[in-house]
Amino acid sequence: MPRSRSGRAAEVRSRAGGDRAAASEQFPALPAAALVELTACQLDAGLPLAEALGVLAESCAGTAHPELARVAGALRLGLPWDTAWPGDRELSREMRDVRDALEFTATSATASASVLRGQAELVRRAQYRRAERAAEALAVQLVLPLGLCFLPAFMCWGVVPVLMSLLPRVFGS
Repeated sequence: MPRSRSGRAAEVRSRAGGDRAAASEQFPALPAAALVELTACQLDAGLPLAEALGVLAESCAGTAHPELARVAGALRLGLPWDTAWPGDRELSREMRDVRDALEFTATSATASASVLRGQAELVRRAQYRRAERAAEALAVQLVLPLGLCFLPAFMCWGVVPVLMSLLPRVFGS
């Protein structure tokens, strides 16, 4: 007996929302800039900000960020923006970037997708600067270990053979 359309839709929904842990393993976490871009696309489509965050929380983008579901629920209940978000210590760096990027749109009550796209670019720049600083710090930290490893090798393979080849000439005369 064939299933009805509503039965098939319920089966698809149960598969899609079934195991969020398996979904988070299957899909990597999206960066903050991508989350802001997706929110801008949803605002372009006419969704309010609370609903856009709810859609993100229920999608594969939200599996790695469970805070989105709590924030979307709090905003749907009418809580103010600052109250809806957990404290800084409870949020990852990615979620703090998302919160800061969406703050103007939320507090000004303008669903401006172009502003969010600009904010996404600022988030990308900030992430790039953080990565550059981390790379610079790593380069400084690697100087001593690399020096301690390469200096003895240079002495053994470069300086000692030259001195050994000069010894017979010096003592032979």
